[in-house]
Amino acid sequence: MRIMPRPDTVALVTTIISIVLILNPLFNSQTNNFHLLAKNAVKMAFFISLVPLFLFLSDDNAASSANTAWFGLGAFNLSFTTQFDLYALLFLPVAFLVTWSILEFSTWYMQTDPNIDQFFKYLLIFLLAMITLVCSGNLLLLFLGWEGVGIMSFLLIGWYNARSDAATAALQAVLYNRTGDIGFLLAFCWLMMNAQSVDLPYILSMFPSTLLLIGFITAAASKSAQFG
Repeated sequence: MRIMPRPDTVALVTTIISIVLILNPLFNSQTNNFHLLAKNAVKMAFFISLVPLFLFLSDDNAASSANTAWFGLGAFNLSFTTQFDLYALLFLPVAFLVTWSILEFSTWYMQTDPNIDQFFKYLLIFLLAMITLVCSGNLLLLFLGWEGVGIMSFLLIGWYNARSDAATAALQAVLYNRTGDIGFLLAFCWLMMNAQSVDLPYILSMFPSTLLLIGFITAAASKSAQFG
């Protein structure tokens, strides 16, 4: 009898491998072939991320999600928890593919830019923050990825800050993100005061209050560019 690995276990292992691949060019950014290292790392991460997705789709008995608690902070039962469900496994290949495409295009478009390596570093850090955001299992880890994506969005959008449009767009991104932070922290504080946990499965199973919904809606609306 052939035993197939659990999709969530494969997802955890492949995600760790992808993170290591992305960190490798960041730690070797002074090399002459940094562009090649960055592109190959994201490309390999994309193909690796397809494995758990195919396993998940082909396994009829696969769980909808799998939580792994790394360590806790003691107070209020806070912990760094990762979660792998169908949404996370679908989004990761998309994030890797889009980043790979941007790296390929930027190699040509920014070939005369003396700071192209710095741009690539920002993009890889943005990708790491996105992985953290997508694979988080509770609001604590989600907030770390949330802030990372917000900060790197500001730096990437305003890369050509000498252009007024780019500088204005970067300022708008900061203002929208800060508005989203208010909603996110409102929901987080309400849960800390009125709920037993900030884990996502618990939050999704509970009956939400109006204040909690307002916080989440405010956060989501500002983060997903609802305003023109």
